[in-house]
Amino acid sequence: MPETDSNAAEKAQPTGPAETLHEWFAHQAVKSPQALALTADGASMTYGQLHDLARGIARRLVASGVRPGDLVPVCVTRPRVVPAILGVLMAGAAYVPLDPRYPDTRLAGLVERAGADVVLTDDDLAVRVKGWHRGTPVLVGVTEGPEQLPPAVAVSAEDLAYVMFTSGSTGAPKGVKVTHRNVTRLMAAASQVYDLGADDVWTMLHSYAFDFSVWEMWGPLLFGGRLVVVEDDDARLPDELLGLIERESVTVLSQTPSALVALASADEQRPARLDHLRLVVLGGERLDPASLSGWFARHGDRSPRIVNMYGITETTVHVTHCPITANDAVEGGGSPIGVPLPDLEVSLRNEDGTPTSTGETGEMWISGPGLARGYLDDDDATARAFRVEVWGPQDERLTYHSGDLARMASDGRLMYVGRRDEQVKVRGYRVELGEVGAALKAHPDIIDACVATDTGESVGTRLLAWATARSGGPDPSELKTFLADRLPGHMIPSELTLLDAMPLTPNGKIDRRALVERARRVLADRARAGTERCASGDDPLMAAVAAIWADELGVARVGPADDFFTLGGHSLMVIKVVTRTRREVGTDVSVRALFQAPRLADFVERVRKSSSQAGAVVE
Repeated sequence: MPETDSNAAEKAQPTGPAETLHEWFAHQAVKSPQALALTADGASMTYGQLHDLARGIARRLVASGVRPGDLVPVCVTRPRVVPAILGVLMAGAAYVPLDPRYPDTRLAGLVERAGADVVLTDDDLAVRVKGWHRGTPVLVGVTEGPEQLPPAVAVSAEDLAYVMFTSGSTGAPKGVKVTHRNVTRLMAAASQVYDLGADDVWTMLHSYAFDFSVWEMWGPLLFGGRLVVVEDDDARLPDELLGLIERESVTVLSQTPSALVALASADEQRPARLDHLRLVVLGGERLDPASLSGWFARHGDRSPRIVNMYGITETTVHVTHCPITANDAVEGGGSPIGVPLPDLEVSLRNEDGTPTSTGETGEMWISGPGLARGYLDDDDATARAFRVEVWGPQDERLTYHSGDLARMASDGRLMYVGRRDEQVKVRGYRVELGEVGAALKAHPDIIDACVATDTGESVGTRLLAWATARSGGPDPSELKTFLADRLPGHMIPSELTLLDAMPLTPNGKIDRRALVERARRVLADRARAGTERCASGDDPLMAAVAAIWADELGVARVGPADDFFTLGGHSLMVIKVVTRTRREVGTDVSVRALFQAPRLADFVERVRKSSSQAGAVVE
């Protein structure tokens, strides 16, 4: 990129009305106490009510021994996420998000890594939390009166706001330390570009353990807008989400590219009224603009505007932004991520640290006030990723080595190319292949393991794993169960194959390319054998549902006893399968039904019951 003077980022750094997140929010609560701030679990809350609720939570945390600078893990149901996080910040602490969907062993490990005694939870999760946490659980109350205010605590912009754990290459999650200033300058910078304000209605769709949620939460609450917390799995179905966008008059929507493609497909089936939707922000995974051609044909590229934003947890959610136009969908040529936000800079560098030329691929070095404070209790990893580097004559600055590769297009936009290491994105989540491999090797009967990815048009990015085991060791299904007790769902390989021996390269290393090619051949063989989809007897409903499963999962045969997740299904695929089942079979079966009944025969019974209740006739 063109070099700029050493103080460019500092000169451009935007500011808000307060230095910390909770103080900025309090400014809005004082300014407009009766304005709606939050809609969750079918109820709404004003800024004044949310402020009082959060202060009550802060009071309880302080009474439980929480002090400024402490880390407080938060494990709550979605309707209580926002007041819980605000309460932690008002107590002067930093929150550590714990997604309740993660296995208990992983949650307990994260609490131990955080060195926390107090865990903030709620009535619905308290029993479960007490099962794996020996410290003090503090419950988020439904109502917390403002009569007794929490003690005043001194918090500065440089204090931590949260520690978010990401997948780690060493086999253990890495805790990224993010300050209040990191986030407040992000929101102020984004508002300069996209005019965020009190008329906006945002949705919170993503896990609060995924940093997209930071953008979704503070986008409305710092500028007087309203946040709609989407807590029901069914609301994530593309057709249901379109209905929610219409009902709530959503103006700003955040999506991964694959989720927007699914939403566009539902919009094609039932065109939605989206006049109020002004901005769709994409992030979390690589964008292929051609996938949005149908959307642009129906809605154009001005209302709403589609913006692709690239970012990393270590650089506080977003680094660059790029409006995507209908021409991008037609012309192709890569994945545009645009230009840096006003207070950040990106430089493309060769392996020797020299700047690249236009059109040449290089690693993205990032500088500016978005850089996190490094990794929790890991000085070595921090020193490797965050370095003082030379950017120009007499210009040294703290720089994050992203590991992401990009090139500068002739129009001045950055084009994302890929990674230079074993880190991948699966459905928007960062996954280190080494951590998945380490979890496999932790099984006492596994000798060796290898993890890789493959990308297909119908299945997106798939995690693939191979292992060698001792005689009498586990089968693939048992291994997946072993992993499910230790890793989040997005880190479970969709294909797990046991081998007698690993193929090796001439240099004696595991031949990942040969393994992936073998997996592709297996998938192709399954597709060619598509006539043998289901051993379902004379049950037409089971045959219809099995055909949908087989098509989406890329498998040749699905039987009544087969498990959707054992066959390689994941949460995004659940949405696609349930959407197709509703449309093609005529049922109102829920997303939750597939999670609760993942065997084909059991799920079909849920479909049959839902179809009967809806008055549909399945022949």
